[in-house]
Amino acid sequence: MHKRFLYSALLFCSLTTAIVHSQNETGSWLIYKNKLPLNEKTSINTQYQLRSFTLDFSEDQTLVTAGLNHVLIPNFSIAAGYRRLSTSTFLENGMYQKLSLSSTFGALKLTNTFMLEERWIDDDFALRYRVGFSLLIPIASQTAVIVSEEAFLQNTGTSFNQNRVAIKLAHTVSKKIQFTTGIMHWQFSNLKRWVLLATLSHTL
Repeated sequence: MHKRFLYSALLFCSLTTAIVHSQNETGSWLIYKNKLPLNEKTSINTQYQLRSFTLDFSEDQTLVTAGLNHVLIPNFSIAAGYRRLSTSTFLENGMYQKLSLSSTFGALKLTNTFMLEERWIDDDFALRYRVGFSLLIPIASQTAVIVSEEAFLQNTGTSFNQNRVAIKLAHTVSKKIQFTTGIMHWQFSNLKRWVLLATLSHTL
């Protein structure tokens, strides 16, 4: 099973690398997610992202989030927490609130999300609304393909902020560890980027 995943991941990464190298503004995101269960319905979720687009590390972005997640009823959860995005010249702090609703269709799992972000960018305040979905498609007992899209809207300037479309390959190593790799198309009103994704998810 692990060999099958490694072969699939290698083929997936080779194809996506060939695609993105034909484009401009290619980057990579390294992501670590941590989940600390407090009880059967409540957990503390933290995340760290390192976003790179050049070999100049001073231009890298780091995103840190920490929040509380609670399952109200099966397949419906709420979350709230803090997020901080920074570079050597840019700083954004803010709070977020999130709703997640999941549905199953046979072996498929569809998750819809809505997130509200209160953003303090230097001395300016703004609201941002994020609406997204992800579709999980199992291809083996521990391996799945995930297709997702998320639209970002804001209350300042033009209402459109950005859009993210991603396809990922996820493998559950154990009950506590999952590894995901994939590619994301990241679009702004005046900029398009391809991003290679690598995520390690850990449940304590």
